[in-house]
Amino acid sequence: MSSIKLQFDREKIIKLMDAVVDRTFRLDLTWDWPCGVGFYGITRAAEAAGNQSYTERLSSWVDEYLTIGLPAMTVNTSAMGHTLLYLYQKTGKPRFLEPLKDILNWLQTKAARFEDGVLQHIVSSNNDFPEQAWADTLFMAAYLMLRSGVEFNEPLLIDDAMNQYYWHIKYLQDPSTGLWYHGYNNIEKNHMSGFF
Repeated sequence: MSSIKLQFDREKIIKLMDAVVDRTFRLDLTWDWPCGVGFYGITRAAEAAGNQSYTERLSSWVDEYLTIGLPAMTVNTSAMGHTLLYLYQKTGKPRFLEPLKDILNWLQTKAARFEDGVLQHIVSSNNDFPEQAWADTLFMAAYLMLRSGVEFNEPLLIDDAMNQYYWHIKYLQDPSTGLWYHGYNNIEKNHMSGFF
């Protein structure tokens, strides 16, 4: 049995990461899911490249938004918790921990849920999609709860996160193909658009 050695040009990859990070920071992002997903990518790039400037840029951006004030809590806005967790891990500064704890508290105690404790995918304070489970929720909220539960040794957060994965798999995975539907409507008992 032979092993395949992965060959790549590290410097070229670092330059590409720099370009993607620069472009991401030039986007008109607010404290919502696009920023949460994009900045999570930057945290992973910072780790891979060992680039402290990425972390400093994230810290500056988050500091500015913390002074403005955070938007209403939703599943989508909770995605920025990934950046807060990363910045807290890197700096140990409470200014990143406090809003993260607020997000986690909201997810555990105030976020709308339906049967079996499944988080509704809330995108605004209007509860636009009652009793709907979306695959997006797993990244925005459940993965954040899991990462935070492990970081802070909080078994209840870990259990809640794993519960979200269990029920989202139950509601979203098509048994015949193994593919996931994007969403499930618990009121109508269907997969809405039916898109995988």
